[in-house]
Amino acid sequence: MPHILDIQSFLARRDAGWPVLDARSPAEYARAHIAGALNLPVLDDEERAAVGTAHAKSGPEAAVHLALRLAGPQLAAKLARAHALIREGHASDARDGKSAGGHGKSARKNVLVHCWRGGMRSRSLAWLLELGGYSVHMLEGGYKAYRNWARACLTQPRPVLVLGGMTGSGKTAMLAELARLGAQVIDLEELAGHRGSAFGGVGLGGQPCNEWVENALAERWRNLSPSRPVWLEDEDRRIGSVSLCGEFFEHIRTSPLVLVDVPLADRVERLARMYTGPGYRDALLACVERLRARLGDEAARRCMDDIRSGRYREAVAALLRYYDTRYARQMDKHGRPLVRRIALAGDNPVLAARLLLETEQAWKPPV
Repeated sequence: MPHILDIQSFLARRDAGWPVLDARSPAEYARAHIAGALNLPVLDDEERAAVGTAHAKSGPEAAVHLALRLAGPQLAAKLARAHALIREGHASDARDGKSAGGHGKSARKNVLVHCWRGGMRSRSLAWLLELGGYSVHMLEGGYKAYRNWARACLTQPRPVLVLGGMTGSGKTAMLAELARLGAQVIDLEELAGHRGSAFGGVGLGGQPCNEWVENALAERWRNLSPSRPVWLEDEDRRIGSVSLCGEFFEHIRTSPLVLVDVPLADRVERLARMYTGPGYRDALLACVERLRARLGDEAARRCMDDIRSGRYREAVAALLRYYDTRYARQMDKHGRPLVRRIALAGDNPVLAARLLLETEQAWKPPV
């Protein structure tokens, strides 16, 4: 019989290097999964849909019989695939310097398993793996329990400092420098795959779903020291198509702010560098068109003419007038305490990071 683990015990063993097998379908896994989990689907996407239809039409017994007919002929292949995945997991752990739960033969046979709710799929996979000689440990409540844990994790208090500044100030570069200096940093735009403005997706690939971002945030949040501040960029709740969950957005909405002022000319230059290049023009024009109602017809027309003519700096300067006004309203709306305002003479993320770290070291979080 498999051992049943609660979410904390399950994650502790995963962190120690035990391999994790996700029994859900490929589409479920691709959407979002537990960090480090490897996909070994009991049913593929079409099979899962057919079993679901059988359950809805004829009840659970018919669904179980169909699942057995579909999965039965594949048992040997699935066990062989499990062996390969577990070897792959152990090889990865060895490269990362993680323990696999001991050096003896029996310790290497430990494996963690879950499905969506800890039901038929994980029990079926556990049975097969036990036949194959593994000691199986199942997650109580399945991936659903992990999702509940992730949302709860994001409510845990941490001292937070919010890095603010007008669009084009180079806040992402400042955060990267802060992290290099040893500060605790979470780059939300990196996780969301978007730079935050209407133009934030230009030149980047597609974004992950909210669920994936929440899982990644929770994994990082849990490992942060509560004795030191965490730096977050001042973001809207929506970053492109990703919407930060309310529990996490509270950290941004209510935490003290450190503002960095960068001259307008330097911000224009930074953004013009970021958004020029092959294939950018049409994407930029489409973004301006989406902003037409906010910019006004005349301003949008001039901006699009500048982009078509390659006058990117003129277009950026016009757009920043809109974004600067919008950001000033956003800061006033939240009414957060201002810890420090840093005025830079130019675009210098390295200097900014040193000054931000000095601010952190002098800051006393409210009791």
